[in-house]
Amino acid sequence: MKLEVEPIPERNWGKSLANLLPPPVWNTLRREVYRKFNYQCCICGAVDVELHCHEKWSYKGNAQTLVGFQCLCKDCHAIKHWGRTIKAYHDGEYSRDYIEYLRKHFCEVNSCTEEDMTNHIVEKGEENLRRSRKKYRIDFGLFAPGKVVRVWRKQ
Repeated sequence: MKLEVEPIPERNWGKSLANLLPPPVWNTLRREVYRKFNYQCCICGAVDVELHCHEKWSYKGNAQTLVGFQCLCKDCHAIKHWGRTIKAYHDGEYSRDYIEYLRKHFCEVNSCTEEDMTNHIVEKGEENLRRSRKKYRIDFGLFAPGKVVRVWRKQ
């Protein structure tokens, strides 16, 4: 599948560079990602839409390691973080129509059925439960907030 849900262990929700870096530093980083991807969603190919910088993670042992970034449209990003999206829906931040639109977007991008999407969500939900039982050390690598801020200030 081109577009997949990416479960983040519950303990590490919100521990992202977007939340940890000072806004001017995060904005510089995300704009560089957009430029690198030619201001186009790297999954669905959308242009002239709201873009988001998505952090890609790998999980090995007890480490959650930042492995890169993707330029995503708002909709692909909402699907990547499906758990957060559904929570926002239950909190009244998103409408039922938007959730249905996201389901259709997922199916179009992946050329699959709604049943395929449901099965994918169930599988990723089970993966999230397994991940959430462990305590992961977050490894930002070269993008550790202290390192990024020091490099940014030298520019």
